[in-house]
Amino acid sequence: ACFEAAINAGADAIYAGAEQFSARAYADNLTTEQFISGIRQAHLHGVAVYLTLNTLINTNEYEEAYQTLRPLYEAGLDGIIVQDTGLIAMLRECFPDLKLHASTQMSIMNSYGAQLMKDQGFSRVVPARELTLPEVRNIKDKTGLEIECFIHGAMCYSYSGLCLMSSMIGGRSGNRGRCAGTCRLPFDAMSDGRRLDDVHDNGESYPLSMKDMCTVDILPQLIDAGIDSFKIEGRMKSPEYVAGVVSMYRKYIDMYLERGYDGYKISDTDRSHLSSLYIRSDISSGYYTGVKGRQLITPDAPGYNGNDDEYVQLIHDRYVHECDRIPADISAYIHPGEPAVISASAGYSAVSVTGVASQEAIKAPLTEEDVAGRLRKTGNSGFATESVSVDLGDNAFVPVGALNELRRQAYDKLADSIIEDKGFTAHRETIVSCRSTADVSRSIKNADPIFDISVSTQEQLDTVLENGANGIGRLYIDYSLALGLQARVGFTDLINAGIPEIYISLPAVMRDRIIRGSGTEDNGEALKLYERIASVISDNTCISGVLVHTLDELGYASEHLPGIKVITDTHIYTHNPYASEFLGAVPGFGGLTYPYELNLKGLHELSERVDSETTLVVYGYIPMMITAGCIRRTYGTCPCDRAVATHAGNVPENTEGDAATASPKDRITLRDRKGVSFPVVTDCLICTNKIYNERPLCLYDLVRKVITGKSDNLSDRYRIDFTIEDGDMTRHILTGFLMRDESSDGFFRELPTTTGHLKRGAQ
Repeated sequence: ACFEAAINAGADAIYAGAEQFSARAYADNLTTEQFISGIRQAHLHGVAVYLTLNTLINTNEYEEAYQTLRPLYEAGLDGIIVQDTGLIAMLRECFPDLKLHASTQMSIMNSYGAQLMKDQGFSRVVPARELTLPEVRNIKDKTGLEIECFIHGAMCYSYSGLCLMSSMIGGRSGNRGRCAGTCRLPFDAMSDGRRLDDVHDNGESYPLSMKDMCTVDILPQLIDAGIDSFKIEGRMKSPEYVAGVVSMYRKYIDMYLERGYDGYKISDTDRSHLSSLYIRSDISSGYYTGVKGRQLITPDAPGYNGNDDEYVQLIHDRYVHECDRIPADISAYIHPGEPAVISASAGYSAVSVTGVASQEAIKAPLTEEDVAGRLRKTGNSGFATESVSVDLGDNAFVPVGALNELRRQAYDKLADSIIEDKGFTAHRETIVSCRSTADVSRSIKNADPIFDISVSTQEQLDTVLENGANGIGRLYIDYSLALGLQARVGFTDLINAGIPEIYISLPAVMRDRIIRGSGTEDNGEALKLYERIASVISDNTCISGVLVHTLDELGYASEHLPGIKVITDTHIYTHNPYASEFLGAVPGFGGLTYPYELNLKGLHELSERVDSETTLVVYGYIPMMITAGCIRRTYGTCPCDRAVATHAGNVPENTEGDAATASPKDRITLRDRKGVSFPVVTDCLICTNKIYNERPLCLYDLVRKVITGKSDNLSDRYRIDFTIEDGDMTRHILTGFLMRDESSDGFFRELPTTTGHLKRGAQ
C-alpha cells in the first residue's frame, strides 16, 4: 500500500526492503514476489525502484544476500543502496547493470569518502545527515557524483553507521536494521553529581531525542545546493503518511522549479496539513543551515502531533489505492488456417503476438462478442482496456485457453515495450554466480599475539612510558595529544623509551568545515586540522602510520599520506572477508581492526579467511555514539560557547593536547532510567561528542587462554584502548594484560567490565 501510494502521490523513485538485510528489519518489507510485481508496476509509471540492502553482512550470509538480489536484478531493479563494502565486488561482478548508491550508513562526510566510492563504481552517495549545505555542495563539486539527501522524517542523534547504543545496551544493532531507538528514552545529563537537565513537568528529559526533519521552508536552498535526489523517510509509516508527505514535497519542488524564489510561497493550510501527518510536535530543518545544539532537540517528552483525521481521509481517498491503470487498445485477427494475432497499443508503444493457427469450428464458432469479452479482461497487467476490435473470419475457432494466453502475452509484451521506452530494463540475466566465502584464502595468525596501546591523555602516556617499551608493539596516540606533544617537547621521550612503532589516531570524524560558536561557519580553508596532523607526521620520521575511523579518512590518508601505513578502526566495518579485500585494494592500507559487534563464532569465521593484518580490541570503553550534537551545548556548558573558536586551528584555551577528555569534575555523564551512567567525552577540536558504554570492554580471560594455548589465536595484534582512565587505572590494566602470569586475575574479577558481543552477538 505504501509502494502504490508513493507512486500515486508523485515519487520519482522508491527504496524498498526485501525480507532480508534491510535497515528496517521490523518493517513490513516486501516478499520477492511482491517486489518483482512492484518493480514492473513502478516502471510502467516511470518510477525507479531501488533495493535497500544496507546492513552489514556476516561471513555466513554472503550467499543469501546474493540469492536475495538475483531475482530482483533479473526483474529490472534499477539500483541498490549498500552499507557493507564487502558487497561491492559481488555487485560489480554479478550485477553489472545495477546502479550503486552509498548509504548514509557509510558515514560519508566529505569528498574523500565519496571519491573512494566513486572509484568503486558508485553513481550516488547519501552523505551524513549532519552536513551543512556548503559541505554537501563541496562533495558534488569535487566528485560529480549524484547526491541524495534526507528532507523529511525522523533523525538520529548519532552519525548513522557510527551508533552502537541499541546494540550494546539491548543487543539490537542499527547496523543490522534492528535499532531499538534508545536515543528516544529519557536521560539525565550529570556533571559533578549535579543534574544539568531543565526541570520538566514529568521530571524527565530527552537530550538525545532529535526533532523531526521538515525542510519544506528551505527547499529552494537545497535545490540550489546541487542535491540530485530528495529522500523522504517512509518505512514503518502509514500509506497516508507516505502519500501526504510525498505529494506535498512534489508540489513545492515543482513550484520552485517553475516559479523561482519570488513565486515560492507555502500556504498556511499546507503547512498545517504537513505537520498533522504523524510528525513529532517539534520540527527543524536539520543541520543544513549550520544550527546545532538545543535547537535540534526535543528535551521534553518526544510526542507526536497526531493526525488530522479529516485530512488523512482525504489523502487516503486521493492516493491510497491501486495505481492508475494505463489505457490500452487491443485487437484480434482470427481467421481459419491462419495464425491468430493479438495486437495491443498504448501511447506510442504497439506490439503484436502470434499464436497457433485458427481452426474451422466443428460445433460452435467464435463470435465477435466472445473474443471481445476475452480481450477486455486485463487481470493484474496494469492496463485498462480502452477499445477492442476483432477481425474474425467465418466459422473460426481458437481454444479459450489459447486466446487468454495470447492476450496475456500481448499485455506483457506491451508492458515491456513501455518500460523500455521509459528508459528502464524489463528483464536481465545474471552473468555469474556468487563466489562462496569458502573460496577465500585462509590466514594464519601470529602464534604469539602482539599488544598495542592506544592513549588519549598525557597522564595515560606518562604511565605507559614508565615501563618503556616493555611488552608494547605499537603505540597509538590520539591526534590531539600528538599536536600537543609536537608543540611542547616533540616525540623524543617516545623514541628514547624504545617504542617500536608510533601511530597517530586521527579524529573520530572528518568534516570539511567545523561549525562553532553560535552556528557560524568558518570561511577559511578546509581541512586545516588535517594539514597540521600531516605536518606532524612529515616532521617526525618515528611516526609509522595512522589509525583511521571513517571511509573519508581512509580516502584522505591514501591520497595525502604516502608511505604511511593506514590501519582501519572498528567503525570501518569488516563483518565478512570481502570487506577486507575491499580495504586491501586501497593504497596504504596496512591492516584492519575487528568490529565490536562480532561474536566469538563470527571472529573465528573471519579470522580464518582474512589475509590482512588484524587487530582485536581487548580492553576499552566502547563508543556507543559519535555525534555532531553537543550535549554540553544543549545545557549551556560548552567551552566553545565561552570562547571565540571558529576554526579547527583556533580552539579554546587549554583544550589542545587534551581535547578528547575533560577532568572528572567537569566530565558529563548521561544517566538512564535504571541509574546506569554513560560517560560523554567532548572533543572541541572537531566539535564532536562521544558517548561511551558504562563499563569498559574487557577480554582478559580470552587473552589468558590464547597466551596459555587454551584457545586459538583470533588476531595478529591485541589492542588496549585508554580513553577516560586515570593514571592508576591505566597502570593496573597495562600490568594485567602485559604480564604473562596470573597476578592480576583478582583485579580483573573485581573490575566492572563487559565482554560486549563476544558471547551473545548482535541481532
